[in-house]
Amino acid sequence: MPETIAEQLAGEAKELTFPELPPEVVHQVKRLVLDTVGVAFGGYQSDSSQIIQSMIREMKEPTESTVFGSGLKTSCLYATLANGVMVRYLEFMDRNRLSEEFFSKGVSSIHGHHSESIPPILAVGERQHSTGEEIITAIVVAYELATKFSDSINSVEGVGNLSKLGWKQEIKTPYIMALVVGRLLGLSEEQMAHALAVAGCFSAELGILEVGDEEVTMARNLMFPYGAYHGILGALLAQKGFAGPLRVFEGHHGFAEVVLRGKIDLEKLTQRRKDWSILHTWIKSFAADCCMHSHLAATLSLVKEHDIRAEDVAEVRITTPPRTYRRVANPATRRHAKTWYTAAHSSYYTTALAILDRALGADQLSDEKFRDPRVQELADKVFIEPDPKLEEFALPDIVEIITKEGEQFSGQVDYPKGHPVNPMTDADIEEKFRSMAGKFMGDEQMSKVITTIYNLDKLDDVSELVKLLVIPGQTASKS
Repeated sequence: MPETIAEQLAGEAKELTFPELPPEVVHQVKRLVLDTVGVAFGGYQSDSSQIIQSMIREMKEPTESTVFGSGLKTSCLYATLANGVMVRYLEFMDRNRLSEEFFSKGVSSIHGHHSESIPPILAVGERQHSTGEEIITAIVVAYELATKFSDSINSVEGVGNLSKLGWKQEIKTPYIMALVVGRLLGLSEEQMAHALAVAGCFSAELGILEVGDEEVTMARNLMFPYGAYHGILGALLAQKGFAGPLRVFEGHHGFAEVVLRGKIDLEKLTQRRKDWSILHTWIKSFAADCCMHSHLAATLSLVKEHDIRAEDVAEVRITTPPRTYRRVANPATRRHAKTWYTAAHSSYYTTALAILDRALGADQLSDEKFRDPRVQELADKVFIEPDPKLEEFALPDIVEIITKEGEQFSGQVDYPKGHPVNPMTDADIEEKFRSMAGKFMGDEQMSKVITTIYNLDKLDDVSELVKLLVIPGQTASKS
């Protein structure tokens, strides 16, 4: 009997070994781990993180995994939730393009934040006392499977297929994380296939969580962590012999038929390849949705070059692709945002913040800034127009700033800092990490974290890294 798609994916996820990884891929993983850990500290004090940690303290869970920052000990399932929402909070995590097939054509669409797989991998890796090599390989598997998943969906009707159907990209999370976690748990290929089948049947992230027509809430921070939770649970159940429908993708009323209405290339999904799409990762230089980075970079460039102050601005005009307009510039929900989360996903607010502070990082995204009347006053001077010519390919947004004196300055940035064509350097990532972790730990501890991550492949137990991610003075308390 031919293998099901779940079995084929399990075989692919199981077969990759650390020695197969090129040095540049190994180094890229280390860069991404450092970036992700820093972004987690940026979201440590967020409402969603603190709520989940409060819940954890009331639960009686195993003390197998660590919550970043607080050092709270809990199950790998709950650590995945707590650490995962920290990473998502600031919208400062990475962004991932489609594979080289799409990238080489100039297609600008980018799909998923694959670095969100790192917190669950660290949580389960700590539980299993996984080596650094095992962690690195698991992260590569997560990135490659996630990219291939997106490729197979977008091959049918083009980029944006999932959003047109009302789903979020994170809908693939339980399938992928069940396989990745299965590796770390030492499951057989058969068990990994059942883990995927079980996890995939019970999780689906709705588009309402982050669609441009609706207000954004803290629930969006759980999109990936909640799916990862299901993936881990599926793997733990499969380890004990729990079985699921192996034809979960191709079967009657399965994923392809019900969720995607047949709009998925299942053959592409099962093609084994090692094209290292992880190397095309966009490591963000701004705490903002990547679709805003082009006009934010152009705005900051104009403001700094011409020394334009907020009080000098009469009007800001931005021309952007229609999909960006729908996502972050819909006047009905984004011009006068009702929540901080919506404001953080508004081109009007982020452009205003960038002009006021001449930066857009962790310090700019706060509820205090959201309520600053100067931000709203300046945001009301920002006008955004969609241009269909910018829709499909990697063309930049166009920004024009008009001053009260009648001066006009225009510009565009083709590839903002962090874009795969204009990547962040190691020094850039280290500075980004320190800007957020430095609020909670000293230089010596931050340097230890950086050194340990750059030597991740030499660790016998990833717990050596995780223990460094606890804020001094915090105890590794039990839940």
